[in-house]
Amino acid sequence: MARQPRRRSSIPSLPESARLRGPALVAAIFLAAGLAAGCGQVNYTAPERYDRGLVVCLSGAGGMMGECDRIRDGLASGGVDRAIEVFDWSRGDVLSDQTSVANNHRMAAALARRLESYMIEHPGCPVHVVGISAGTGLIIWALEDLQPGLQVEGAVLMASSLDTKYNLGPALAKVRDHIYSFGSPVDPVLSLGVTWAGTVDRGGGLAGGLVGFSPPDTASDADKDLYKQKLSLITWWPGDWVLGNTGTHLGSTSPTFVRVRIAPLVMGKAAPKAEGDSGPNAATGDAPAGAGTDASKQNRSGRTEKRRFYGWMVRPGASAGAASPSAATGQAAGRRPAPAPERIDESAFFAESGRLP
Repeated sequence: MARQPRRRSSIPSLPESARLRGPALVAAIFLAAGLAAGCGQVNYTAPERYDRGLVVCLSGAGGMMGECDRIRDGLASGGVDRAIEVFDWSRGDVLSDQTSVANNHRMAAALARRLESYMIEHPGCPVHVVGISAGTGLIIWALEDLQPGLQVEGAVLMASSLDTKYNLGPALAKVRDHIYSFGSPVDPVLSLGVTWAGTVDRGGGLAGGLVGFSPPDTASDADKDLYKQKLSLITWWPGDWVLGNTGTHLGSTSPTFVRVRIAPLVMGKAAPKAEGDSGPNAATGDAPAGAGTDASKQNRSGRTEKRRFYGWMVRPGASAGAASPSAATGQAAGRRPAPAPERIDESAFFAESGRLP
């Protein structure tokens, strides 16, 4: 039987010079994958977002750890549909960013002008500033520098390297809602690095993100009142691990932590309350509490509740089902004991099918 001749394909073949081989083929595959992934990214500065409000993010010293990307992703997944800008203030050198006060104040002034420009162009739209570590210093200085009559809605300080006794009064006067300060007593960068290099304001004390903020002795009565009215200190506790916040320097930039704990604050909603929260009106004129000392907490009902600080962990003075000494004293005096602190139902974070924190 005669062999039938092989039919040629009707598809034209590429010339030898146009064929991809070896490394070129691999590079083309990765390029195509990168372009496909980029198509799904969120445009945080789309024009329509500016009509709903503005959030400005600031990195820490060095600006090379991707913290602003994580913050933006967490805010967006938490429902923040406003424009989210990154204010690029860092010069790329950690020590220089931490210690160059003059340059940092110049960049803070530029930030203030950006905020003013947006508020004038979009009257009534909410503005928030969110920053971490040394970037929190620029946030405070920018708020101080806003022209009279302008206020942002609020600010979030994460692992702040400002001095614990830096006077936040003038900045607090420039926010309508609150300044929320998220800190951790186990932050190794603040406890070791900043203690060695100095705070971003060169104040010479401990960092506010490590031990909290309290007004300096020279603060006016008006400034001290602003601390009570507009400053909320929120302390890390081990339960934050489930949200990806391990208590380290960048722990609070975990997208899940930002989604659950910070995005609601930006949206004007109450975030789930954790053990370490001191809540609004918690700051007093006393020095921040250290290990083994008592610090008073005023809860939302107006009652004062004692908290005891045990080094790395903040423990409420009264646990569920057991009265603290301060509560027992209140019962003996005929006063109602303070209610047990609220606890987070961690199962709420696993409510969405197939989505883990």
